[in-house]
Amino acid sequence: MSWSTSRIYVCGAVRNCGPYLDDVFLNIRRITKLFADFHIIISFDVSDDNTLLKLIEQKKKLGEKLDIIVNKEYLSPIRTENISNARNACLKKMRERIGSGMEADYFIMIDMDGVSEGPMNLDVFKRAMNRSDQWDSVSFNRYGYYDLWALSIDKFVYGCWGWFCPVEVVEHMRMYIIDKLSKVPADKFVECQSAFNGFAVYRTSKFLNCHYDWRMPKQYMRLDDLLEQQRILWGVGSKSPLDEQTDEPDCEHRSFHMMATAKNGARIRISPEILFE
Repeated sequence: MSWSTSRIYVCGAVRNCGPYLDDVFLNIRRITKLFADFHIIISFDVSDDNTLLKLIEQKKKLGEKLDIIVNKEYLSPIRTENISNARNACLKKMRERIGSGMEADYFIMIDMDGVSEGPMNLDVFKRAMNRSDQWDSVSFNRYGYYDLWALSIDKFVYGCWGWFCPVEVVEHMRMYIIDKLSKVPADKFVECQSAFNGFAVYRTSKFLNCHYDWRMPKQYMRLDDLLEQQRILWGVGSKSPLDEQTDEPDCEHRSFHMMATAKNGARIRISPEILFE
């Protein structure tokens, strides 16, 4: 069955995203038109701007096609814990709808801020979907590849901000991933342990029983790989012991991807093509 004949869920977490939402929703609608059916799920955290009003405007347009989950709970001082909770709220709502018969082969997680407001190259998206037999999660390249925090690739497994001298680590990783993606043909994918870059497509069956976690997922990491990353980074030390499970804040995507790989053999891939122009 072609991907275009199936339903797609599009999920996003929002807080203080008002200035971007019109353009982001425009991109979402352009994507959903490629599928037979769609449903959008947005998790909203209390904001200081007009984000909620913008969401209500979209609700008037989309009706039952849009769920808005309003989080009224206390926000954590840990940013990624809040984002993790918001993304998990989207997954919970998606599971409920799938349980009621609204199944979907794929879902998208998209950042609802400025990284997703620019023009989207739908041909790049369609080419990746046409090769969906080669991935279970696919994200896309960007000029300058900005999302180093979500990236785990080759020997760069540990989160870049978990090291001392993180700015130097970030630039080292940035040069590495830009060089690696530049050498890959457009019709191939780069294998990795985690990548997001603001937008990713997921095979539902490989991720539905997983969840986001804001803590560094050392339980899915090999100590030898972490020590090798430390060696590559000129001996830069980590902020917490590499061989102990701690509540060290990390990017929520890393645990999601690594959990799906450990549980379900998920294949995490990056397209060398640029989706947002």
